[in-house]
Amino acid sequence: MGNKPSATAKTEAPGGANSRSRKRSSAQERQKISAARKTRHETAHLKRKAVRELSCAATNRATQRRLLASDGAVGLDKDKAAEKEKQLGHELAEHLKSIAPFNKRWHVTDTISEGAYGVVFAVKDEKTGTSGVIKVAKAKDVGDATNQTAEWEGYVLERMFRQSPEASVVRLLDKGMLADQYGQGMEFMVLEKAELRIRDYIDDGKTAKEKRLRTTKVMLQMLKSIIDLHTQGFLHRDLKPDNMGIMSNESPIALLFDLGMARMYTDGEAHVRQPRTSVAFRGTPEWASGHAQKCREQTRYDDLVAWLYCAVELYAYAECPQTDQPLPWTYRGNPKAVRYLKSVFCPARLLLRVCPQQFYSINTYLCMTNRFKTPDYGFIVEKVREAVDEITKLPDEKEPTKNEAKREAAPQKAKTKG
Repeated sequence: MGNKPSATAKTEAPGGANSRSRKRSSAQERQKISAARKTRHETAHLKRKAVRELSCAATNRATQRRLLASDGAVGLDKDKAAEKEKQLGHELAEHLKSIAPFNKRWHVTDTISEGAYGVVFAVKDEKTGTSGVIKVAKAKDVGDATNQTAEWEGYVLERMFRQSPEASVVRLLDKGMLADQYGQGMEFMVLEKAELRIRDYIDDGKTAKEKRLRTTKVMLQMLKSIIDLHTQGFLHRDLKPDNMGIMSNESPIALLFDLGMARMYTDGEAHVRQPRTSVAFRGTPEWASGHAQKCREQTRYDDLVAWLYCAVELYAYAECPQTDQPLPWTYRGNPKAVRYLKSVFCPARLLLRVCPQQFYSINTYLCMTNRFKTPDYGFIVEKVREAVDEITKLPDEKEPTKNEAKREAAPQKAKTKG
């Protein structure tokens, strides 16, 4: 009788089995969710890399160091196969040069970038003399991230100028197919070329006032570019100074390019899409908003915050081109410090120390408003125009003559000798 199992034990056995079954199923669900999240982040990393390699502007060493530092601050891994991919990119570039001109019209004048995901050349139309930038995207597999990025950018540009011909975004001039050194097909597209980098345009200012005025006018034009994108239902999601350019000295019109990370925030019928609960990070950490770096759904406000960060950097550059820290978080490897500096709790003076006073109002508005409502673009435009008027009214500065420059340099030489 003592060995006979009790009735209570018999009734509890099925419940225990169900409990263990539920635990196993929940563990399997967690594994599936974790695997799906990992896949999303890996795909996002490939797309970020493809967009960087297929950028219309060459990246200098200083910017490369900043990109590596900002990637490390948010935990993005470095690619171990970088050297091998660099060699593959060089081989592809040499092959493409050998088969130019493309479409019997585009002649290569310079190599902007080359990598495993594609090559970017500066080109010139042999018939009309028009300058352009050609992006040749190499896809490793069907549905590859590079293919998706290049095709999507072409679609965005075509749609933009079909619906808004006056948009301040580079135009799509041509597109077609090429073959790599192994005979595999590659898509290419030729874009309008911005002849001047933003920093070079600011440097051309002869006085501190003129440089500051040029910076403010450029940011006003870039604000128009963002509004043009948002009006057509797109978010840029990768705004930074290297993705902006000036048409030419004769036509100082600011243009926005590199739309490979753009996303539609509307459903095609002017209704804002519902935010996703889980998203992978898109953009460049250095200029991304704190909200975006938390892997949350980006909205129009994240583009505007990135625009504000670009303004801060360009004002710092106009004041001192040799600055080592254009943004408060540049080269900071501590993720907690970066999160704080990009949060609403950080004093605005740390971020806007070199900006016109009107940008304090813009920063306050972006920090306090509802992220899911339509931004008050008119308010931001009005504040930037006020800054333009204020700088214009400042007294003109005299350019230092050669004798004055020599007198200023003489004491410094004496100190170094002493």
